[in-house]
Amino acid sequence: MIAIIAEKPSLARNIVAGLGQMNKKNGYFENSEYIVTWAFGHLFSLSDVEDYLPEDEKPKDGKQKWTMENLPCFPDNFTFKLKNGDDGVKKQFEVIKYLVNRADVTEIVNAGDSDREGEIIVRLCVKNALSAPKPFKRLWLPDQTPQTVKKAFLERKDESEYENLANEGFARTYVDWLYGVNLTRFVTLKTGSLLRVGRVIVPIVKTIYDRDTEIENFKPEVYYALVSSVETNGEIVELTSKYKFNKDEKKKAEICCERMNKLEAIVTDKKSKKETLAPGKLYSLTKLQNFLGKKYKMPMEKSLAIAQKLYENGYLSYPRTNSEYLATNEKSKFKEILESVKKLGYPVTFKDKKTIFDDSKIESHSALTPTYKIPSKKDLSEDEFTVYSSVLRRFVAVFCAEDCIAEK
Repeated sequence: MIAIIAEKPSLARNIVAGLGQMNKKNGYFENSEYIVTWAFGHLFSLSDVEDYLPEDEKPKDGKQKWTMENLPCFPDNFTFKLKNGDDGVKKQFEVIKYLVNRADVTEIVNAGDSDREGEIIVRLCVKNALSAPKPFKRLWLPDQTPQTVKKAFLERKDESEYENLANEGFARTYVDWLYGVNLTRFVTLKTGSLLRVGRVIVPIVKTIYDRDTEIENFKPEVYYALVSSVETNGEIVELTSKYKFNKDEKKKAEICCERMNKLEAIVTDKKSKKETLAPGKLYSLTKLQNFLGKKYKMPMEKSLAIAQKLYENGYLSYPRTNSEYLATNEKSKFKEILESVKKLGYPVTFKDKKTIFDDSKIESHSALTPTYKIPSKKDLSEDEFTVYSSVLRRFVAVFCAEDCIAEK
């Protein structure tokens, strides 16, 4: 029996859809071969400053007490604890603990999201639940379609191959704690007001402050430019002179205008050429968010949430990617996806180009793309359709069978 631990319930349901019929139990699915259970994202969090104090110095009531005497806190070994105040978290962890320690379970599979955060979410569950070592594998899903789940499950690797990814995830978690917890407590105790300090929030606030200061201190300068609108062959052409005049040179600008208005402009030559315009690259998450923000005024947190939902529903590939390229080992998959897109009426064809497939430009995930599973418009909300169609149109542009010819 193989026990698979997904990062969240929605991923667990998609894994079940890929592996076959299973019976729903209390906190997991099961058939004769597999058990699929889930976490609720992070079930564990790093211990508080007070947890690292000697026993005789810990608060008697178990509550946090912020004091300067406890700062700075640099633990020799970081520890995690089950999140407090949520009975659902505790109950689900007990389910995971029971399942991984069942005698008939001979293998455990980490099915966290395919990133450093998903890697450590399930690792922490297994580390704190397992009473004796068992083979530990990793299910790596670039998307959540049944086809991908089946293929990825057959190709699952030993968890030890993802050690560096886990180290990266833990390192970020530790740095965030050291920076955020120590400085938040320090600044709050010094000022008497709760002021949150963090690795991300501080540079953002500093950037906003600098920009506000720049705007506040900006002093506009008046200058004169020479502009003229002329009708030529029924078309209005705006002529702009390269000359500019300071605010105290208005008279000089007027004299220059008079002189130019007495002259005629003659077009002596015109050149035109045809160019093949290259499509933009496939979207990374940031590039997609920038596009949606500029064209549709969609906030970044909203576009990320929608892309994540479309991923969980199997319509898009993994969204948290910083790459605009595809992996070479996915060529056969994209040939199949292109066949599905072609049925929608788009003139697409497979292109085996370095500008599209380049492993050297990929850290962990390929660019954002549609999957085999193509939704109908009625299945999506207006915003979901906006995000999905943006990714689909860019995918079609990259693999378009027809060149875009522009005359300049």
